[in-house]
Amino acid sequence: MHTLMQKVAFAGGLIAIALVVLSPISSAAEQLFAFHMVQHLLLIALAAPLLVASRAFDGLQRFVLVRKFTEPVAAWIAFVGIFLFWHWPTAFQWAAGNEVSRLLEYASILAGAILFWSVALSPKGQDWLSYGGRALLVMTAAVATDLPGVIMVFSPRALCTMPGESAVQWGLTPLQDQQIAGLLMWVPANFVFFGIATWLFALWISDGTPHKTSSQVIS
Repeated sequence: MHTLMQKVAFAGGLIAIALVVLSPISSAAEQLFAFHMVQHLLLIALAAPLLVASRAFDGLQRFVLVRKFTEPVAAWIAFVGIFLFWHWPTAFQWAAGNEVSRLLEYASILAGAILFWSVALSPKGQDWLSYGGRALLVMTAAVATDLPGVIMVFSPRALCTMPGESAVQWGLTPLQDQQIAGLLMWVPANFVFFGIATWLFALWISDGTPHKTSSQVIS
């Protein structure tokens, strides 16, 4: 059963990535910033956790560099740092300029998210990092990555617009497009992050055996 679920999770992760780069969402993202944020949401809140749950990258742990970047603090910093960097208007405008830079943006966001979820959903036991510690890791990352969304929602002017911005054709102003993008990154993402954090806290509270491994629950 575990193997079947892992295959389903892996397929789901690949489908989420395909939605980002191959579906009509990709074309719409060239016109509306909101759809570009949908792409980010699919990568960090769907593709990455599903790929991690599939255990497809477990074999990479034999590499020293991978082990270093899947330590809790390093993974948190990598994920949050990459996320915030690509939401800095200057970096965003550069990435939106051509297909190669956009793919680099998507790849780095996905890689950072995979590192992060590899810690939060790790099969390692609680003697490595407790469920409570993982929940705190997820919640603090959620708060940190909320910042760009909050700025987008409450900014009095449009800070981020796509090169082919055509918000008017969608019945929106560029500012309204940005506000919708901010809400998408703020609200749905928090449902995923805080949902997983709540689940981890519940595991932490209910677990009566200190050395029980999370692979008995997460696999």
